[in-house]
Amino acid sequence: MNKIESVKSYKIINSRGDWTIRTEIQLKDGSVGVSTIPEGASKGEREAVELPAVEAADNVQHKIFPVIKDFDPYDQCKIDTVMIEMDGTELKSNLGGNSILSVSLAVARACATSRKLPLYKYIAEHYGTTKAVSDGIKFPTPLFNVINGGKHAQNNLSFQEFMVIPSRNMNIEKALELGVNVYDSLKDLLHKDNYSTGVGDEGGFAPSDFTVHKALDYIKNAIGTSYKIGTEVFFGTDVAAESFYNNGNYEIKEEDKKLTREQLLDYYKELVSEYPFILVEDPYYEKDIPGWIEFTKEFEGKLIVVADDLVVTNPKILNDVIEKKLATGVIVKPNQVGTLSETLDFIKKAKSHGMAVIVSHRSGDTGEDTFISDLGVAVGADFIKAGAPDRGERVVKYNRLLEIYHSHK
Repeated sequence: MNKIESVKSYKIINSRGDWTIRTEIQLKDGSVGVSTIPEGASKGEREAVELPAVEAADNVQHKIFPVIKDFDPYDQCKIDTVMIEMDGTELKSNLGGNSILSVSLAVARACATSRKLPLYKYIAEHYGTTKAVSDGIKFPTPLFNVINGGKHAQNNLSFQEFMVIPSRNMNIEKALELGVNVYDSLKDLLHKDNYSTGVGDEGGFAPSDFTVHKALDYIKNAIGTSYKIGTEVFFGTDVAAESFYNNGNYEIKEEDKKLTREQLLDYYKELVSEYPFILVEDPYYEKDIPGWIEFTKEFEGKLIVVADDLVVTNPKILNDVIEKKLATGVIVKPNQVGTLSETLDFIKKAKSHGMAVIVSHRSGDTGEDTFISDLGVAVGADFIKAGAPDRGERVVKYNRLLEIYHSHK
């Protein structure tokens, strides 16, 4: 029988120049699985705790490994449960969510290697979509974050992400072509108008002296007549409203606006009437529950109302979101909750209630990590957030989708 035989964990550098951890798990048959753990700049208050990289790596090698050594690696649920119980805290603050997740994901990769399966097929076995993956893969539609603001850029934009969304009828290759074409066109427009074409954490442009409307207008102009707006291409935004929430008001400083909850809703109504939005993420601060309720009530059936900081990939918290009808879609970030098993449980629950599922990177990522690409394919996610088609740590995730696509042609 195969067993977990050895582990190595150490610090590496992520895309923001910060330290994160890389964990390697080796099985008795010699198969190796490797994971690297991303980190976010904009974090929900109930995310799993991320410990400093050196401490996290030490926990993997000297606290977690001695317990799971010789475990059956294919029993993902048992391994994850044992680590959760070892930690004993709600937010995994003793061992660290990053320590636990690095082991959880590395074990899954090692098992896929041992079974000579692509990772997405191995995950599909655990999720229960093996037949769907074999019969015909459903690829997640990319959400291209072409202009960065908020905590992802050193500019004045309040909204964190301005996204271009291809039609879900496009195959993944055509969808990626659209993203690249619009991105290149936007770069040319910004350059022509003497705006910086430097990029933010997620590869989108980060021009200064922009307003929300100006950012959207530039994207609209970049699309031009190349694609039919509202048919072939749509808009989305991650507002990340907690980043400009202050003492009960929402301060969109670049437009000199200090808005109440109700006024912010009116602001959103104006934007949605003017631009072809199909998706809005984190429109209110995560503790502003009345704001979420009113927003979802107003836009249900018109927009996908996406919860990220509100729900932090946590199956228990999702129950409350569903009960109160706070959102119609969810972001999936494994490092928010800390294990693959909990991530899959979260996705199952969201899908069973008809919610859109968006697998997502983090703003601090690594150039070798493509886990979310395989995860998105394995579970039949609706969308994937991997940033702009720029910067190695973003592009590698899109290229992994292309690799899977061409392996089935």
